[in-house]
Amino acid sequence: MPSVLTAPRKKNATIRRVFSIFVLVLVLAACSPFQVRSPHQDSLPASSEGPIAASVLALQLEPQQSSYRLTYSNDEALALRLHSATLATRSLDLQYYMWLNDDSGRLLASELLRAADRGVRVRVLIDDANTRKLDQELGALDAHPNLEVRIYNPYRTRGSVIGNIFEFVFSGMRPNHRMHNKAWIVDGQIAIVGGRNIGDEYFGLHEGFNFRDLGVVLSGRAVQDASGAFDEYWNSNIVIALAAIPKKPGGPTLDFAQQALERDRELLLATPELTKILANRTKTTEINRVEAGFIGTAVRVLSDPPDKWQRVHADGLLGVAADLSRAIDGAQHEVILVSPYFIPGAKGLRWLGQLKARGVRVRVLTNSLNATDVAAVHGGYARYRHRLLRAGIEIHELKNSARVRFESAFRGSSRASLHTKAVVVDGHLAFIGSFNLDPRSTWLNTEMGALIDDRKFAAQVRDNFERSLAPEFSYALSLEGFRLVWTDTHNGQLRLQYREPTSSWSRRIVAFLARMLPVEKHL
Repeated sequence: MPSVLTAPRKKNATIRRVFSIFVLVLVLAACSPFQVRSPHQDSLPASSEGPIAASVLALQLEPQQSSYRLTYSNDEALALRLHSATLATRSLDLQYYMWLNDDSGRLLASELLRAADRGVRVRVLIDDANTRKLDQELGALDAHPNLEVRIYNPYRTRGSVIGNIFEFVFSGMRPNHRMHNKAWIVDGQIAIVGGRNIGDEYFGLHEGFNFRDLGVVLSGRAVQDASGAFDEYWNSNIVIALAAIPKKPGGPTLDFAQQALERDRELLLATPELTKILANRTKTTEINRVEAGFIGTAVRVLSDPPDKWQRVHADGLLGVAADLSRAIDGAQHEVILVSPYFIPGAKGLRWLGQLKARGVRVRVLTNSLNATDVAAVHGGYARYRHRLLRAGIEIHELKNSARVRFESAFRGSSRASLHTKAVVVDGHLAFIGSFNLDPRSTWLNTEMGALIDDRKFAAQVRDNFERSLAPEFSYALSLEGFRLVWTDTHNGQLRLQYREPTSSWSRRIVAFLARMLPVEKHL
């Protein structure tokens, strides 16, 4: 006769075994990568027909030359993408960290389907961090025979927060590595690179706040480099075709999605905001207008390898970080650093201090706590402010209400946030791209941008920086003993503040926790 305690013991053992098997299944699912390799595919040859090809041909570039010009305003950035997609005749290759399902995202998606209907080959490469909940919507676009969507480093566990956590923990934190690149390449003739994602806040259409950013329109040799970098990612084993990722049944069909996007398109184009954009829409001949830009040979499109986080080692930098480090190391007079998320780290602090010690002026523009969209990153930066200032580094923080004439905020948002990532060295070498001066861009994410050695071009980037430093737009930081001082103007009067300029306690708490906790390498 079995003891009365025998049954519960067996039951408990069974529960433990079932639970162990359940955890094992989750772990295996988290660690197991997608096994399907997408077909290799290269960029199409540059189009020799159509208005974009004609505008580039009119520049009469030599084989090693590129043309380049800055794009400042949010409305111009959206107009360029809309107009170039409308004019595309052969190919659209688009690479983005984020493509939001909002007004601008849906408007541009409708433009992609229109281009695909005309026979244009459309390739869209998106990071999975903000995409995994849009599998069905993107799948509808992917159903078009001329449009393909591929995903960088996709989550194996789709639509499950618990599954995502298990995958994050048991896959060696693989999902922590994201593709932060941004590129819009049309007909192999022009490329737009910079810091903007696809979303309302990047084009001045957000109700709450909008980002300030810069971009570069490239043509000529630099576009070949951008296309080559795109192909490297597109064909990487870290990138998976959306069609190969299991999806929930149902979801919109291509016809349904296209009709819905067209309806949204008509409504959006009738709004005052979009009417203004279209009224000032960049003309065909202005996409590469030489009078607003420059021509030269000292242009490099920098791009990290798609598997950077698998290759990087503690003994040195790689990719964009290494290129920018070498450029800054060569400074003799001045280095300007513009980064919305600025966390120099202990090594970066010493590095910038050494630049200053040998006579190089170092100036930094980043977000104030009230302007940043990621308060935790501000906390990581804040722990270095005293030491940076004592080392002679000049720091300015953008206000959340900053307005300058070349920015747009059509819908009257109350907040502006810096999103520009730029470097200027000795007034002649300028970088515009996606690279933040923080550990995440250096070690965890992939990045890209344009490095241009041209004194006149660099002067435009520098001028944009200088205007942002006006006391009505930014705080100048200084020290009074051990106290930080934020200096600006308010209602036309000089103002000194001795406390972080923000009205939100929640932001202060988040920043404080990030400053205290050992999370810097993930910021």
